[in-house]
Amino acid sequence: MRIRSHLLLLAAVVLLPGFLAAVFAVQKVRDGAREAALGTLRETVRATALLVDGQVQRSLGGLTALGNSPHLQTGDFAAFYEEARALDLPPDVWTLLLDETGTQKLNTAVPFGTPPPPPVAKARVATVLATQRPLVTDVIAGPATGKLLTTIYLPAKPTPTGQRYVVAQAFSVEHWRKSALQPQGRADWIVAVIDRNGKFISRSHRTDEFLGRPARPELTAAAAAGNDGLIRHSTHEGIDAYDAFTHSALTGWTIAVAAPVDTIDASATQSIIWLALGIAIALAAALLGASTLSRILINAMEAASSAARVLGEGRQPAPPRTPLVEVNALNEALADAGRLLAHEKSLREVVEAERSYLLANERSAREAAQVDNAAKDNFLALLGHELRNPLAAISGATEVLARREPDPQTLRRYLEIIRRQNRHLSRIVNDLLEIRRMLSGKIVLEARPLDLAECVRSCVDSLQTVDRGQQSRLMVDAETVWIEGDPVRIEQVVNNLVTNAIKFSPLGTEVLVRVQARGEQALLEVTDAGSGIARELLPRVFEPFVQGPTVPGRPSSGLGIGLALVKQIVALHGGTVEARSAGLGHGSTFAIRLPRIAAPAKTDASAVPAGVRQSSLHVLVVEDNADAREATAELLRVLGYEVSEAEDGEVALRLAAARVPDVVVMDLGLPHKDGYAIAVEFKASPLLRHVPLIALSGYSQERDRQASAAAGFDAHLAKPVTPETLAQTIEAQLARRRAGLAAST
Repeated sequence: MRIRSHLLLLAAVVLLPGFLAAVFAVQKVRDGAREAALGTLRETVRATALLVDGQVQRSLGGLTALGNSPHLQTGDFAAFYEEARALDLPPDVWTLLLDETGTQKLNTAVPFGTPPPPPVAKARVATVLATQRPLVTDVIAGPATGKLLTTIYLPAKPTPTGQRYVVAQAFSVEHWRKSALQPQGRADWIVAVIDRNGKFISRSHRTDEFLGRPARPELTAAAAAGNDGLIRHSTHEGIDAYDAFTHSALTGWTIAVAAPVDTIDASATQSIIWLALGIAIALAAALLGASTLSRILINAMEAASSAARVLGEGRQPAPPRTPLVEVNALNEALADAGRLLAHEKSLREVVEAERSYLLANERSAREAAQVDNAAKDNFLALLGHELRNPLAAISGATEVLARREPDPQTLRRYLEIIRRQNRHLSRIVNDLLEIRRMLSGKIVLEARPLDLAECVRSCVDSLQTVDRGQQSRLMVDAETVWIEGDPVRIEQVVNNLVTNAIKFSPLGTEVLVRVQARGEQALLEVTDAGSGIARELLPRVFEPFVQGPTVPGRPSSGLGIGLALVKQIVALHGGTVEARSAGLGHGSTFAIRLPRIAAPAKTDASAVPAGVRQSSLHVLVVEDNADAREATAELLRVLGYEVSEAEDGEVALRLAAARVPDVVVMDLGLPHKDGYAIAVEFKASPLLRHVPLIALSGYSQERDRQASAAAGFDAHLAKPVTPETLAQTIEAQLARRRAGLAAST
């Protein structure tokens, strides 16, 4: 019997049981499709519950941080209000602070200082404070906004005075509809959140009609009987639906998703249609295959033989595809063997390319490391040079003054050397501290409306009075342009750019500083005709410790910090900085663009207190370093104050008790008890609590200033301090104290 006859007989034997099996499979597929659709429904309700719990968990995290806020501990409710607003998602999520009576201390849904509504949360606040656990409410009406909402309450950390508060976050029902009730691609599915009393918190369909109303009783009963499940019932719209439900682990709310029965069954019906169509096609293919497979089988055998010959010749075969699985398996095996041979060859090529790539990367990394190491060594060398020069000048001048009695003119000259080099040392240390703040992202601005032109003129005038400023012709072309800026930081930027322009310019050349308004921006340009910037250095000129070559006959180019600080400060002001140069020997231009603001209304500026007062004002200096204490005390006496000295906190307290000072200037790093502890004792004493305390310390980071303020210090100055700054600070604190006394009387 020929192959064709065998195949026809085989097809007849297989067709009947195959048809019966297909009918059974259709029913199974239908049931499976329905179960798959219901499984999707269950997964949707679980995912929605996770979204709700995730939102609640994020809220609890934010409230926990807010409950530990330093502003709450110090009673600074205005600052606490701004901190609380950062948690809001207006207009649907806002934050509250309540005291033990349930009265709202603040509510970010209304402006700060708005009188609170009558307390309605006293019982909930009492429960939270008693259990020290979070509390999530069912749907309620907000007393301040009148909106339907849910609220999360969390106990705050007790304040040092023992006052207990509760922080809370309110969510309007609209928030839940936006964040959790959006089934992707399921417009006819109804997603709902139901509180523990069986009322709708939110609903994706006919939201406004059903908010706060009870859910269907059959759904409420099923949710009360089990943690999750699936029921079939009619919705409020009268739609026959499958309704899957589960409970939120954090809130106890019920999350339900209802899908019309027609939608679920439609997917099963569609699956049956496709399966039936597939079976019909398969039967037709079987009949057709029985008549043609014999010819295909013979052709496939011949193709396999040909592929085997090609493989034996070392080439990759490409046998044709046939309807016969066994023959195809043979052909695929032959093709796989050819692919393995080709793959092995390509792997060898890839390994060789990878080895070359790794070698190139290793060489590039080594060169980069060498460049970084050279930059580090250059920085350390420059730092040593920059430090040794002023130290050598100070040491030499000190030895001259110590070894002989100079005449007044010589004494002034050597004292001026010491003062000038001391300022140079202070600038180096300040630059190093600034670059540390910059790299750690801790530079803080104290911005206010600022006339950029006036700031530039003031800075240039200051530079023209010193030796460096007299080495070049400083030209200013500035029109009035107002910005929102920190005057100290903007002056630092201008000073760095102008000083650099002078430093890298030949003696007597012109440095032009220009300020213009350009649309919505303020443009500040510093242009010089100096040494210029090399093309390869230009992209890296704002990186820390990157420096250009020193101009012959001029001072060293510094530590490479100034331009990095300029870029950071300008970025904090919302601006950009750009360096342009045609190359070495062609000068350079630095352009800064900052956002413009409208000129502010003119106000009367308060006068800064004078720095020198009559000796009737008594200042107590507390410093454990004898030289520093003696120098500070003598400086204050020169400024006209009467001064007492103490080497530690105990002596300071004893002297202050014997004679109450007008102001205390205190170091923080004292022996036995540090300055923070002594400040606390001063503020705890009825006799001394009103005495202004000024911290004068080498610890000048932001955290040090915050710690000194928390301990009771009224001001914080960083060592070394100029006489003018010290005197102005003392007078400002005395004026503040006098104003406080006048207000109390």
